[in-house]
Amino acid sequence: MGLQVAELRTPHPSEKILCDQVRAAPEAVTIIALGPLTNIARAFQRDPELPSLVGSVVMVGGTVSGAGNIRPAAEFNMYCDPESARAVFRSRCTKTLIPLDVTNRVVLTFDFLNQLPPETTRVGSLLRKIVPPAFRAFRQESGLEGIHVHDSVALLAVTCPDLFRTQEMAGDVETKGELTTGTTVFDRRRVPAWRCNMDVAVEMNVAKVVEKIVQSLAQAGKAT
Repeated sequence: MGLQVAELRTPHPSEKILCDQVRAAPEAVTIIALGPLTNIARAFQRDPELPSLVGSVVMVGGTVSGAGNIRPAAEFNMYCDPESARAVFRSRCTKTLIPLDVTNRVVLTFDFLNQLPPETTRVGSLLRKIVPPAFRAFRQESGLEGIHVHDSVALLAVTCPDLFRTQEMAGDVETKGELTTGTTVFDRRRVPAWRCNMDVAVEMNVAKVVEKIVQSLAQAGKAT
């Protein structure tokens, strides 16, 4: 399955662009949300029929049973706009969550620097400028001898779904807790009271995912 990205230059707000794109291709658009869900929630509010017209929404963020990364129990994307996250979680669109529990399993170590495209390529030149500082930041802030690439993992969940296993779950987002704002909550009781509303990635082939990331960068280097 290929991934097609359209570059749009327009003065219109993001939520209008989302509405227009989905309306132009009903049930054929996959929205990959790599940040807070603000624009998607606004699009759904702007066009109440949109959730049923979207092919699917793939969201990176939240946690199922792990710790947060911006607060003890909250992941950054959900914490930044928990109200919008709740609105999207509760919408009737088809959706998949790629949580920290899964994306944290990919840790690119220092060997990754030797696998980057040559510095003579535009991609290689850019990566060799931005990746080393990322290693330093992860080490200083979290003591990790490597870097996470949450967004890349989420993209691969769309382009290479065979590398992932998902499970239906019933999820929501805390919006007002003093200590838990932005926490993703899942009803995993033996007899759940909530209805399942999304697929959640629970496992992946870590080695294959890392291999795909390296291969994709190598191909991008050749293209430039």
